[in-house]
Amino acid sequence: MSLRQMFYVQPMNYVYIEAVTMYVIWFLLMLFLPQKPRKITACIGSVLSVVLIFALTVIGRKSAAQPELVLIPSFFVHDFSIPNDEVPRTMFMNFLLFMPLGMSLPFVLPQKIKHRVLFTIITGIVLSLAAEIIQYIFRFGRCETDDLLMNTLGTVIGTTVFLIVGYIIRNSNKK
Repeated sequence: MSLRQMFYVQPMNYVYIEAVTMYVIWFLLMLFLPQKPRKITACIGSVLSVVLIFALTVIGRKSAAQPELVLIPSFFVHDFSIPNDEVPRTMFMNFLLFMPLGMSLPFVLPQKIKHRVLFTIITGIVLSLAAEIIQYIFRFGRCETDDLLMNTLGTVIGTTVFLIVGYIIRNSNKK
C-alpha cells in the first residue's frame, strides 16, 4: 500500500485528529523553541512538506490512458446535497497537504526578505502548479483547478498561522 493510499483510506475523523495534533505540536514548537532550533525545525518541516507534496501528488502514480484537465472548480458543478464524500475529502486533503509549507517556509527565509509571506504563497502556487502540470503531462491523475485552489488556500492559512506565531513571539519578547 502506497503512502498516498494509506493517507486517503483513513476515516476522516482520524485525519482531523492527526492534522490537529500535528499542527498543535508544530505551533507549540515554533512558539517555545529558541530561534536557532526553531529555524532548524522549520527547515526540516519545509523540506518534508515539499517531499510529501510530490510523494502524494506525483510519485508512485500509474499513468492513465488519457490526460484529464478539469478547469471548472467542483463547487460550481458538484451537487453537495448528493452524498459523495470524495469531493470534499479530496479538497480537504489538498488543503491539509500545503498548510505545513505555509507554516514552515517563512521561518526558514531570511528576515531580510521583506515579503516572506508573499514569497511563501507564490512558492505554494508554483509547487501546486508544477504538481498539476506533471500529473497532466504524464497522465498521473486529473489536473484540476480545485487542487490548485485548495493547495493555495492551505498555503495561505499556513502563512496566517506563521503570522500569529510571529505576533505572539514578538509580543512575548517585549514583556
